[in-house]
Amino acid sequence: MEAYAQEKVEKLLRGEVKYTSSNLALNMMISKLQKRVAADSGCMESCIKEMDEFLSKYPIVAKVDLANIAML
Repeated sequence: MEAYAQEKVEKLLRGEVKYTSSNLALNMMISKLQKRVAADSGCMESCIKEMDEFLSKYPIVAKVDLANIAML
């Protein structure tokens, strides 16, 4: 994941910005990771890694949604 996109994903997971995808699986992943970060802010690195793994499994989601998240 590019550094500028990772910064935006971190903001998304902290709840500083809001994003809703048309992809239900991505929305569920975001929600799950937001809850985890809210419970333990020290787990951001592992959450970013999990999000990166998810996006690598679904490159079309990564291409469209990650670009949209980066523009937030």
